[in-house]
Amino acid sequence: MMITILYILVLIFFILLAAMVIVPVFFGAPWHPLSDKNINRIIKFADLQPGETFYDLGSGDGRVLIAASSNQCLRGVGVEIDPIKVWLSRYFIIAAKLADKIRIHRGSMFDFDVSEADVIYLYLTHQALDRLFPEILDRMKIICYRFCIRNLEPTKMNKDKNLFWYQVNKGRTVNEYS
Repeated sequence: MMITILYILVLIFFILLAAMVIVPVFFGAPWHPLSDKNINRIIKFADLQPGETFYDLGSGDGRVLIAASSNQCLRGVGVEIDPIKVWLSRYFIIAAKLADKIRIHRGSMFDFDVSEADVIYLYLTHQALDRLFPEILDRMKIICYRFCIRNLEPTKMNKDKNLFWYQVNKGRTVNEYS
């Protein structure tokens, strides 16, 4: 009896793990947690300014938002489709005492209103990026990790060529600073 319960718990664990890693592939990108070193590189590269609103589409466990909000005087907004990661990120945000600065929404990034964002951070596949653009292109500063936006020249790129910055005015001028 005890062994049967153990097998069931192990099976549930693997089903949850598969749901967290495999299912998101069909909605935007697989979950690939970043190291603290990479998160810090992203935040430094983004050149976040006090008062900006930082959005993370596909926010996962919320650690990029936490790093951005704890190091800068800015608001963070995340959207995540996976309810387990939403719960996990909300827990981490409360533990970091940043609940007054960061909000996590459960839902699809493709239906999410980003009109209030000053900066959008994306760690998504080319397929997901293609679905997002050009609809949100005329709104803000966009930081992409590993995957660039196809057919658009980044304003700035890091030396490793895995961080891409696209500066977009609130109008339709691409790759020019305000």
